[in-house]
Amino acid sequence: MTDAARTHTTAFVLAGGGTKGSFEVGALQYLVGVERITPDIVTGTSAGAIAATVLAQARTLPEFEQRVQEIEDDILAMSRIEHVFGEQAWLRALSGTSLGGAIQFALTEGTRPSVPDRPYEGVSGAAPEALATGAASGAATGVSGAQQSPRSQRRSERVARRHRRRQLFRLIAGATFRLPKARRKLRTSGSSVMNLQPLGDALRHGGQSGIRPVNQELIARPGLQLRLAVTALRAGVLRYVTEDGTIVEDDARTPAPGKSAGPVDLVDGAMASASVPLVFPPHAMADDDYVDGGVLQLIPVRAAVQLGAKRIIAIVAMPLALPRDERNYAQGSAAHVGLRAMGMIGIADRQRENLNTPLPAGTSLVTIDPLVDVVGLFEIEPGLMRINKDYGWLRAADLLAEGDADMVADLAAQTHVLIQARLRAWHLEETLWAAGRTAAGPDAGSLALLRDLKGEVAAVVERRKQLGFPVPQGCERWWTDYEVHGGLRPGNLPPCPALRH
Repeated sequence: MTDAARTHTTAFVLAGGGTKGSFEVGALQYLVGVERITPDIVTGTSAGAIAATVLAQARTLPEFEQRVQEIEDDILAMSRIEHVFGEQAWLRALSGTSLGGAIQFALTEGTRPSVPDRPYEGVSGAAPEALATGAASGAATGVSGAQQSPRSQRRSERVARRHRRRQLFRLIAGATFRLPKARRKLRTSGSSVMNLQPLGDALRHGGQSGIRPVNQELIARPGLQLRLAVTALRAGVLRYVTEDGTIVEDDARTPAPGKSAGPVDLVDGAMASASVPLVFPPHAMADDDYVDGGVLQLIPVRAAVQLGAKRIIAIVAMPLALPRDERNYAQGSAAHVGLRAMGMIGIADRQRENLNTPLPAGTSLVTIDPLVDVVGLFEIEPGLMRINKDYGWLRAADLLAEGDADMVADLAAQTHVLIQARLRAWHLEETLWAAGRTAAGPDAGSLALLRDLKGEVAAVVERRKQLGFPVPQGCERWWTDYEVHGGLRPGNLPPCPALRH
């Protein structure tokens, strides 16, 4: 490709993040559907690799719009984990026990961020302390260690440790008769908790999940370059799977040596890129075993640069700045320490490092990233995923907006306020859903608070409209109706207590 041909080359870089990728869906809907931007290069990691594989079937604007809609359907389908992720044999042996349920909960609702407890106060891209993530943030009493006296804190920690030991004992006791079978299965399937076989089958053949099959012949056509980041366990290096199934080295161009170059099935490439270590087993391709490309390149900007992109738009699924967590890690469990140190802190640092890739002269990079953490890594609530999708749309609109810098910055801050209000409303509505199934029904105080939250959302949208900034079609439902929840709305729950215009 000549330098002249590369002048206007546009790349979409889609980061990893499990079902947090719903944020990326909204951003893509804005880029393609509103700004009418189409890519010449698409790079992706993990969940971003799955989205990139679907997107790479397109070449024209109408085709890209169609494929973005398919990506939304695919991401929302992932909330039905029984259709997309398979249990490994050892976990299946614990099916129906409290221990098996606890493991499933830890992977799904256990990774969901906590509910923000006050309005957004972040500035300059730094996430506020109020947005501390993790279902177990704070001490067992609900009071942070910084607010307790040392003696009270030690007492709370002892109570928490005893509670954890009793809970673990009950979980193990409840699964006593299943443990021998689970232990036998662990020998052959113990490298992970779940597997991606149902997702791979759906991407090849479709099925009840609602995920449409990928046409690999469309991807292999000239006109778009694809790179799916994968980590080779045997070779110990980063590689990429290309649009024609060739495995290339970390320069994104040179074929891997010998049999390592493939070619391989593109769905295999996407599955390998999404194989998060310990959660999913390694994926065999060519002469190596591969795991999540995010081990080394969570946001594959470098591949886009190496392919000659001049305009790079990176869409990030997870916040770049971690909020402060007041948990007492000196007395915390090994799991919490490991998740914080090697998981969350490591991921945030790797993302920032990936985005700091040196750019050649004349190359631009726009990063569309969330500041508010909305969903878990394996979210099971489509309502939360829809809020996250809308967040991606608004965030893309804000970051590509033109006009007075102070006004644009203020509008962007209000987007976080809006999303946080919707997030708090969703969690409040969940309690109303539960209360509505009882004879007592919802209380007036909760309905009044919900009305206030809906009012915050309406005010932000109205201001965007007055200033001439875009809003998604149908956004009026954000404050005139309840958010999406599982099951039918209870019959004794009143119409949404919203501001109706």
